[in-house]
Amino acid sequence: MMFVLMSQPLKIILCGPPGSGKDTHATVLSATFGIPSISMGGMLREEIVRQTADGATAAQYMQRGEMVPQEIVDRLLKQKLASESCANGYILNGYARAMDSLKTYLAIDQPTHVIHLMLSDDDVQDRLKVRGRHDDQAHVIEVRLKRYHADEVQVAEFWKNDPSVWYKEIWTNRAPIDITKDIIDFMHASMHMQNRFTK
Repeated sequence: MMFVLMSQPLKIILCGPPGSGKDTHATVLSATFGIPSISMGGMLREEIVRQTADGATAAQYMQRGEMVPQEIVDRLLKQKLASESCANGYILNGYARAMDSLKTYLAIDQPTHVIHLMLSDDDVQDRLKVRGRHDDQAHVIEVRLKRYHADEVQVAEFWKNDPSVWYKEIWTNRAPIDITKDIIDFMHASMHMQNRFTK
């Protein structure tokens, strides 16, 4: 692992369509900066494995490609962000995906960085067909893409126009090593600028 010394907590949001590599690059950022990666999908799947009431409800929605009820997601997020593990920052992967969940998040915290991983619809469908997860069936992929364009793009535009947030769009239809380099270069450049501003 390669931890980078930070002058302030890094609170990174990763957004993008399904199959754009959010999980992969969240892992890289977590290892690079020594902060936890919080995947809402991962947290929901943990609830399913543990066979909790929230997990049973979440499974029904996820199998149809639909949004899990907001109160479940919000409750899990608040618990996680309040934990000691997030005291020095975090990577938030897959949240917020709609304007109502964005408002919930902003009532709790504010990100320092937003990285929007870009991928065309055709590339999304090609990637998910070979990934083989239970929620990657063709009809579910279509539902998830429609939701992304209807809701998540609007959230990304909000971050893009927020001057208090470092925002970057990165296309992911390339070699993973090139994507990783662009992400880390963006992070280092923004942190260097921030350090200059705070001196």
